[in-house]
Amino acid sequence: MVSGHPEFIFLDQNVEGVKEPGPGREIRVRTSPGDFIFVPPWVPHREENPDPSIEAIVVISRSTQEGIVINLEGLEWAGPVLTSGSDVEGCS
Repeated sequence: MVSGHPEFIFLDQNVEGVKEPGPGREIRVRTSPGDFIFVPPWVPHREENPDPSIEAIVVISRSTQEGIVINLEGLEWAGPVLTSGSDVEGCS
């Protein structure tokens, strides 16, 4: 983050004690200049500037040459879900 206090919003669908994802709750991460935030690939999220009177400048670094952006109506994940296999081991 270069300036301002942009917020990154994620949907946490893991409810303690429940095996299946629930409706979820929003997790807000407020940032400040000098902060770094990592958003894993394919994680639905959104960015907001809660105070439009303060300019928010963010440097975005991607792992590809092109920006992959998929606009969603909400934060709910509608894509495929990996439920088994070696990629899932160790995930919580």
